[in-house]
Amino acid sequence: MEIDYQTFLKYLKDWCEERSNYIKQCWPLRGSWEAWVQIDFAAYMHSNYPDVDIVREAEIFKMRLNSKGKKSSKQPAVDWLINGNTADPRYRIAVELKCLSAGPLVNSIGNPQQVDPLNNSKQPLYPAIYSLVTGVNEDKKKLNQNNINYENRYCQTAVVALNFALEAQNYLKNYTDLESIYITTNGEVEIWAQLIYTSVQPDSPNSALTSSSSAAQFGLPGSFNSSGLFGSPLPGSSVSNPIDLTSGSSLLGSSASNPMEITE
Repeated sequence: MEIDYQTFLKYLKDWCEERSNYIKQCWPLRGSWEAWVQIDFAAYMHSNYPDVDIVREAEIFKMRLNSKGKKSSKQPAVDWLINGNTADPRYRIAVELKCLSAGPLVNSIGNPQQVDPLNNSKQPLYPAIYSLVTGVNEDKKKLNQNNINYENRYCQTAVVALNFALEAQNYLKNYTDLESIYITTNGEVEIWAQLIYTSVQPDSPNSALTSSSSAAQFGLPGSFNSSGLFGSPLPGSSVSNPIDLTSGSSLLGSSASNPMEITE
């Protein structure tokens, strides 16, 4: 069964809601955890929507050759390929994923001028945020149609990022084209996404909506403040108390009892 981009996003939102309390315990750990998200969401899809084909680490890109002119043992792959067995590549959806890792965010502060030459944000920059922003933009370049092999050329392409920190929002908004589209009920997981390429027309039966090239004007209830992980102050904020990873308060500061849906 084929699904379109908007249906994929719906399933991703549902997964985030179902797993948000578990994610809350995972993302403060050091080290990348994107592989777990890849696997767990794919397993969720196979369990709940077995007719939808989702492939992890699909080799949709042109072959990479080694120094001897032979196929390299390390081939670039896409995190998820939705509708991977669909005959028409235009209905396949190649998705690259980026997740903010909180371990470095808690313990280290960098120079905001790395991504903000004018330091307009006036906020501390953490290496994890810098890695998230640069990773998103590198994935967009990776998904250029010129890099995709003949069998998958003209597939739809998208980038998704999972965020957990207020401090990352301005950087995602100002330095990527992703849009904040959803926050889970408990305020712990924020989804940013962009559909980069589609040749499917909006009035087609299996259509995916064309994305906007500009960043969304994102706004949470209340003003931007120095609250950080699980609502605690981050290093470098005006609050001197140490960060508390055991607090049960909402990371993103939303007091809403219902999930927040951000629409254009």
